[in-house]
Amino acid sequence: MANPREQRFSTAIILATLALCAFFLAQGTTRVLAAELLDRDPTASSRTRTRIATTNPEFLRKRDPAVILKRNIFDSSRGDLTLEPLAESIPGAPAGEWDPSKPAPRCTGKLRLVGSVVSPTDPEWSFAAIAGNEGKTMLYRKGSSVEGSYVLAVRASSVVVQPSGAGACELSMFAEEEAGAKPLPLPVKSTSRPSTASSARNAGLSNEELDQGIEKVSDTKFNIQRSIVDKVLANQGSIMKTARVIPHEEDGRVVGVKLYGIRRTSLLGKLGIRNGDMLRTINGFDMTSPDTALEAYSRLRTADALSLAVKRQNKEMTIEYNIQ
Repeated sequence: MANPREQRFSTAIILATLALCAFFLAQGTTRVLAAELLDRDPTASSRTRTRIATTNPEFLRKRDPAVILKRNIFDSSRGDLTLEPLAESIPGAPAGEWDPSKPAPRCTGKLRLVGSVVSPTDPEWSFAAIAGNEGKTMLYRKGSSVEGSYVLAVRASSVVVQPSGAGACELSMFAEEEAGAKPLPLPVKSTSRPSTASSARNAGLSNEELDQGIEKVSDTKFNIQRSIVDKVLANQGSIMKTARVIPHEEDGRVVGVKLYGIRRTSLLGKLGIRNGDMLRTINGFDMTSPDTALEAYSRLRTADALSLAVKRQNKEMTIEYNIQ
């Protein structure tokens, strides 16, 4: 049994320890209350929030297009695009000019709707192929400007646009049929019908052109003649007929686009794409955003090589193309 002196010494140590813990606890509680009750510097708080936001990788990936413009991987000779003057931004459509609940009148200009791809879950992934006054077909989406007209909405068989200084009007793929100008003559049987259908699936290219312009080196490597790329880009509206493009989501966010309706004898089939493939990137451009998808598409004309990151049957793979 310990003597009284040792008991007093142990008691003193325990009391000192408890007092020290109580001191630190009181000091911490006081600091917390002071931080909550006293006025904080709003400038410092704003700087803290800004620093956290700008150092977040997710924020940079979605909000900083300068990274893509600086890299400019499709045209290295041109260099950093952020050094070039930016084009004047397109003003939005004036408020109150168009009521979506009411049908818009037909457009009377020379713009013509060739086709459209509509995403019911994400309107930003809806695109329309519109032919301009010179007959050249380009891809547009909501917010784009086509020869002075602002695209308000992209629908399954029509597009609502608003010309500068005028009210909203509608471009329809079936405008000529609904107008009913003259009855069409009876169809004449022709042996060229299969060839025409095949050409439509191949972005306007014949089977002979595909066979001569595409060389398969392996399942993941191909050589393509520059003339094939130029013809496809010159007829952008026909590309929308080669496959169905559907954004694919995982955990509530788009991770790529899935391609359906692809035949092995079609343009995409001869390029090694299979039905159900999910396209993730094109030359490093992420396909999770409509902006980067259009940016990658616009750079194809000057690209000498093309690399597709594809997920096929839960397996990641890369398909490479050498443009000659």
